[in-house]
Amino acid sequence: QIAFESAAWGSSEVPVLQIMDELVGSAHAFSAGNSGRAHDAVKANGFLDGIDAINSNFTDSGLFGIKVQGAGSHSQDLFQVAMSTLDGLRQPVDEVELARAKNALKMNFLLSMEGGADRLEEVARNYASHGSLTIWKHLDAIESVTSAQVNDAARRILAGKPTMVVTGGAINLVPSMTDVQRQLQ
Repeated sequence: QIAFESAAWGSSEVPVLQIMDELVGSAHAFSAGNSGRAHDAVKANGFLDGIDAINSNFTDSGLFGIKVQGAGSHSQDLFQVAMSTLDGLRQPVDEVELARAKNALKMNFLLSMEGGADRLEEVARNYASHGSLTIWKHLDAIESVTSAQVNDAARRILAGKPTMVVTGGAINLVPSMTDVQRQLQ
């Protein structure tokens, strides 16, 4: 896993980060529920068991990154997939791909509030966090995200200092933090 400091929950950048999360998506070998660029990465790399975007926003800060899974003997390859996937967020996003990410994010958001208790919890959380009801504003903010905003947020985040967690065998094959930062420059 490689993660970078991103934005706090109240930031106007949260919808952009959510779109970035949706663009990367999640995919696992032998799974039909794959989405985003992760799907293409798993399809193209037989050594890749899984790839997931990481996006968490808290009251004071946030994390954005990527988690890759595979055999330790492919540590270098796994690292390269993670780096190229993150780097791809700094490149212009095709309008069709951006529209897919927006629609999927809005659909997931609305489906998560299908039940009355879920809607009530979201309304209470919005009011407690923001002092107002921001559900529809958030959907509008998602719709207004541009490729340039994604690229700018990715550049800013990836310029930060990464945190990396490596587990399993052959971790000695994983590049150092210095190598990670050098490659992202």
